[in-house]
Amino acid sequence: MRAALIAILMITSPGLALASNFNLYPGFKDRDAFVEMTSDKGLIVEIVLRCEREGNKVKAGIMTYSKVEKLFCSSKMYCTRDAEAAADDTCGY
Repeated sequence: MRAALIAILMITSPGLALASNFNLYPGFKDRDAFVEMTSDKGLIVEIVLRCEREGNKVKAGIMTYSKVEKLFCSSKMYCTRDAEAAADDTCGY
């Protein structure tokens, strides 16, 4: 699951750098996907995560990726080059 997060970001981010505002919804096709949505805002990619699922209730978290600094930042302002560490901090693992 975590590998999918990194793969999606590394594949889509460079190619979408020219788009001014582009959204991908991998969670729309796969209910068990860890990445719910990515939104390219130019220099920043916003990533919505599905942290937990209990039936129809979903606990979500938001983290960002800076294309300039090449840093992933959790919702708790912890920034690192490791996507998994930022996702863990965002979801509270």
